[in-house]
Amino acid sequence: MSNHSLSFFKKLALVPGPSGFEEQARAVWRAEVTPFCDSVETIAHGSEIATLRGKSKATSLLFMGHIDQLGLIVRYISDEGFLYFAPIGGVDPDTIISRRVRVLGPKGEIPGIIGKIAFHLQDGEERKKKLEMQDLWIDIGAVSKKEAEEYAPVGTPVVIGEEYIELLNGRVASRIDNRFGAFVVAELLRRLSKKRERLFATVHGAATVQEESSPSFTGATTVAYHLKPTAAIAVDVNHSMDIPGGDKRKFGDAKMGGGPIISIGVASSKKLIAAVRVAAEGAGIAYQVDYENGRMGTDADAMPVIRAGIPTMSIGNPLRYMHNTVEMGQISDILQVIDILEAFVLSIQEDVSYTP
Repeated sequence: MSNHSLSFFKKLALVPGPSGFEEQARAVWRAEVTPFCDSVETIAHGSEIATLRGKSKATSLLFMGHIDQLGLIVRYISDEGFLYFAPIGGVDPDTIISRRVRVLGPKGEIPGIIGKIAFHLQDGEERKKKLEMQDLWIDIGAVSKKEAEEYAPVGTPVVIGEEYIELLNGRVASRIDNRFGAFVVAELLRRLSKKRERLFATVHGAATVQEESSPSFTGATTVAYHLKPTAAIAVDVNHSMDIPGGDKRKFGDAKMGGGPIISIGVASSKKLIAAVRVAAEGAGIAYQVDYENGRMGTDADAMPVIRAGIPTMSIGNPLRYMHNTVEMGQISDILQVIDILEAFVLSIQEDVSYTP
């Protein structure tokens, strides 16, 4: 990975953008792709669409990586100035205890910490109790409700954690879900922009919003309806099962360092997957296969019922500790996702249909 691309990846990993409040993250992504794309547009809910126009007027491909992340939102402020919160997306209370947070308030970003009652102040039964969101609070150092409201009124979004850590064997830890996908889409467009003479299909890359918080995948749904592409591919994370306690009988055998994960099953387009696999194998790029039994858990889930149905699939990066405050991925896996998608796009040299 080039130094510029690595810097972009780090920037995306660290910029705040909880679901529904993606403005800063969207701005970073949009600024990156604008110089090398033919057009960039923002649609109603905030999803960004960048386009490279190919020779064909009939065949177009949509690649989606959601730009939003998990977060919290202030729902109540105590008289003492403590902020109580609700989750934005699937946040596990056990993973956020004692974490640093960034409160995105009206006076700008301020730091805070997530507090809970000390172990010493609990009796035996209290110590056994499973923590719920209402048992935790955010402490920004305020001394009154009035002061807290100045910096973080009800409805203020909050981002958990602010790390980017480089580990052994090209592995990194950060909030990768799904800045990884948004990064891959941008880098795919960057590569293809340098090979325009070989580009037959028009390629749309989207940084979609509200994937984590909307059961109807608001961002991806509106993007796909707007564009009506020939096919759509969601780029998102998938579980890496090479961890203690990971039950492969229940969740499969994907592993970090094994290459991208292609989901195959009920809702995925068989013809689209076959074309992607042929392109990957022809280019000598390793990949892994996982199942989906009618739900992929990504933006691809919205595609089958948009208009008359858009052929779709999902390709993912093996990820450890999904929806934790620090997730782990491997750079080589990330780059191979781009490799596969590039090989697939360049393999298309005539109008195609993925209708069975």
